[in-house]
Amino acid sequence: MKTKKWFRRFFAGMGIGAGAAIPGVSGSAVAVVFKVFESIIWAVNNIRKHFGRAFAILFPIIFGIICAVIPCIWLFKMALEHFVFGIICIFAGFLIGSFPGVTDEIKGVKVTKKYILSAVIGALVVIGMGAISVFFGGKMNVATHFGEMSWWFILILILVGIIAAVALIVPGMSGSLILLILGFYKPLVDNTVLWVKEMLMSGDFSNTWKLFVMLLAFAVGVLIGVIITSKMMKFFLGRYHNGTYFAIVGFVIGSILVIFFNSIIFNYYLVWGGQNITGFSPSLPMAVEIPLGIGLLAVCAFLSYLLVRFGRKNGKEEEKYDMGA
Repeated sequence: MKTKKWFRRFFAGMGIGAGAAIPGVSGSAVAVVFKVFESIIWAVNNIRKHFGRAFAILFPIIFGIICAVIPCIWLFKMALEHFVFGIICIFAGFLIGSFPGVTDEIKGVKVTKKYILSAVIGALVVIGMGAISVFFGGKMNVATHFGEMSWWFILILILVGIIAAVALIVPGMSGSLILLILGFYKPLVDNTVLWVKEMLMSGDFSNTWKLFVMLLAFAVGVLIGVIITSKMMKFFLGRYHNGTYFAIVGFVIGSILVIFFNSIIFNYYLVWGGQNITGFSPSLPMAVEIPLGIGLLAVCAFLSYLLVRFGRKNGKEEEKYDMGA
C-alpha cells in the first residue's frame, strides 16, 4: 500500500512538473486534481515539526517534478514552436476532464453569494493575467543580462523565483505564465537548453557557471516563495476552507480559458493569420491542427474523467490534514 502511495505521489509530481512548464497551465491545479495539494501544504509547513512524515510526502512529488521538468523543458521548447495548439489542447482536456475532481472538495456545501463571488474573482484574476501576457508579456528585454550574470541580476532572479513560486502554489495560477509576463520565461528556457547542449554535445563548459548560478538563484527564490505562500495557503485553508476552494475552482476555470489566451498561443494565432513571428513555425496547417487539437482535447478529457471516477470508486484520495496544526 505504501509503495502504491509513493508511486501515486511520484506520478502526481510528474503531472505537476509537466503542467508547470507550459504557460497558462497551473502546476498547483494539477496537484488539486491528483488530491495531493493539501498534503503538500501541510508537509511544507510541518517539515521541522514532523520531518519524517513531511519528507515521505514531499520526496516522491519533488522527484516526479524534477523527472518531468527536465525533459519537458526541451520537448515543450520544440513543441511550442511547431505544435502549440495541439499541446495546449492536451492539457486543456486534462483539466476539463478532471474538473469534477476539483469540485469534490466543495460537494454538499451550501452555495452562497460570498462563495460565488470568490469563484468569479478567482477566474477574473487568472483571465486578467492572460490578458496582461498578451499585451505586455515579453516586452521587458532581459535576455542580454543572462550573458553577463551580474550580482544585481542574480538578486532579480531570486525575486522572480519568489514571484513564480506564489503562482506555483496557488491553484489555477500559472508560474510559467507569470514568467512570460515578466519576460523571463523564454530566456530561462532558451539559456538552459543552450548551455546544457553546449556541455553535452560540444564539450564547451565556459557557460557552466552561468547555468549553475542562474538555476541556483531561481531555485532559492522559488524555495523562499514556496515557504511564504504555503503558510498563507495553510492560513486560508484552516480558517476559510470552503471559501478558499470556491476561489480555487474559479482559478482553475480561469486557467482553462487562459490556456487558449496567452502571449504564446496568441502569437501562434497571428502566424496562422499570415504574420511572420520569430520562433513560431507550425508543422501543420491550421485546417489540420485545429480539428486534431479538438480531438486530442476530447480524448484527454474523457481519459482524465475516467481517472477521476476510478479514484472515487477506489477511494484513492490523500488523507485529510489538519491545517490548524
